[in-house]
Order: sequence, then C-alpha cells, then structure tokens
Amino acid sequence: MGEIRSTKVWEHARHWELMRPFVYYQRENFIPEGLVEGSDVIDYSAGLGDLSVYVSSLGPSNLIATAPEQQAPRPPVLPGSVEWRTGVGAGQIARMLPEASVDVILARMVIQFPTVESHDVDVDGILGQMHGVLRKGGSIVASTHAFFSLPRFGGNRPGDDDDLLAGVEADVVPLLDAEDDFTRGVARETAGLIELVRYLDLPPREGPFGGTGFGLKIPMLVNSFVRQGFAVDSVEQIEPFTFPIGLRENIDTMKELGERVMSIKHRYLTSVEAADPYLRPTVLADMIAEIRKFLPVTAVPIVRVVATKK
Repeated sequence: MGEIRSTKVWEHARHWELMRPFVYYQRENFIPEGLVEGSDVIDYSAGLGDLSVYVSSLGPSNLIATAPEQQAPRPPVLPGSVEWRTGVGAGQIARMLPEASVDVILARMVIQFPTVESHDVDVDGILGQMHGVLRKGGSIVASTHAFFSLPRFGGNRPGDDDDLLAGVEADVVPLLDAEDDFTRGVARETAGLIELVRYLDLPPREGPFGGTGFGLKIPMLVNSFVRQGFAVDSVEQIEPFTFPIGLRENIDTMKELGERVMSIKHRYLTSVEAADPYLRPTVLADMIAEIRKFLPVTAVPIVRVVATKK
C-alpha cells in the first residue's frame, strides 16, 4: 500500500466549515429510510462529521467515522458514541477495517477525488475494498458529482487541465459583460464552474466524446459497482451541488449566508414532493431559483448510488 502523500487535511486547507453549507444538503435524502437503524455503520471519509451526527440520531448499533489523513483531528460535533478512526485512505480500507464487519458503508462525495496515496482517482479500488468490509447483504450508499464539461467557445484545443481551465476562462471573461442576458448568463455559469473545479481541485476526466470534463460518468460508475460484486439497487440525481460564485472574496458574510442556504435546502429536499423522482426536478429548480434571488450559484447534479453486496 502507498504512503500518504499529503500532510494537509483536505477540509482545513479549504475552509470547508464555511463552504460546506452552500454546496449540498445530503442528510435525509442521502440515506434510504430504515437502512442504518440498528446496523453497524461506517461513515467513510466523514469530513466535518455532520453526516455522522445525523446517522447517530437514527440509532445505529455502532458507528465508525473515518478520515484518510492520519493526523485529522476528531470533529468536535461528533457524539461520544461515535468512534473516530484516522489513516483510512483509499489504499488502507482493507487493512484498517476488518473484513465482513459492517452492514452499511456511507461514502458521501468522496470517491470522485484523487486518493491521499496518489494523484489518481481509484473508484474500483475503493469499491473493491469496501465490498470486503461489508457483510453479505450489506449496503453501500455513495454520492458524487455527475460528469460535466466546460464549453470551449474558441475550439477544443489540446492541453492539460490547467491549460483547459485557463483557455475556457479566456473564452468567457470577455463575455461576462455581454449585452444580451443569455450570453452573459452562460459566461457567468461557466466562470462559476471554473471556480468550482479549482476550489475542489477536481481532476480532469475524459468525456464520452473525447472532450475533457470533471466528475464521474455515471454509466461507468455503475459498471464499477457491478465489477466489484455489487447489485445496484438505485441510481438517482438527488440534489444539485450549488457553488457560490465569487463568495470567497467576501468571507465575512459566508457563515450567515451558508445557514440561510442550508435552511432553504432543508425545506425543499425534505418535502414530500422531493421524494418523488418525477416531481423532484421541479422542486430542485424552484430551490435553485430561490437561492439565486440573493446569491449567484452554479449548479451541477449530485448522483446517489445505493448498492448491495451479493
């Protein structure tokens, strides 16, 4: 197994405690009803611990929250009943977590990022090790950004991801002051996506037609689950990842605005209509529209996969 390549805790390096409320909700709408109650659960790469706090309130038999970095401090919000286990990087799952020891693994917004052991995304490696940690019939719930691309108005010029971002930026900056609303809106949305990619340090991915984009291609993700011995129960777009454009320049206002955004998301995403996949698109559109009344955001889909160990 590889050694940890970075000494920085991801969340601390990005002031994630301030940004987190803006970007996603993923509590009630992330965990299928009745899945964790009375179960042995792992919250993999638990970050700030907010999901573990919610899971703990549902009455699991046992809950372990993990961090990939060895030196990651225990989140102060975690209840005392939650075990905090560090050093559980993508290459260390099988070593740090006993085989066939849990009923549920939660992997919220983690598998699309490079591992702490390398600069590579290793979806199959992570899922394969998690398959071994789960008991037979156990479940994994994972979420990720769906794949999105950045338009090249000046043509699909080759280059690495830094060149791509710089090239797209050069294309759209002159259009931010365009006279017509449509062009100005597309330019602003694209500029927001560039900011999102840079903030999260998302690695570039090859798109279905050979172009470069970011996030996981969902058909390939589903195939990864199947290859690693899972039966896929459901695949859903549960909510948007809403990134506030330019907000980091006004850090003093972030806490209050973040609480406001999270309150709006709670209201929409816990509604009866949001639970219905046919009504959910309208709910999400209304939610984004309400947020955009006071805060410019760019949005990309978040996809949740629920799968069972065969």
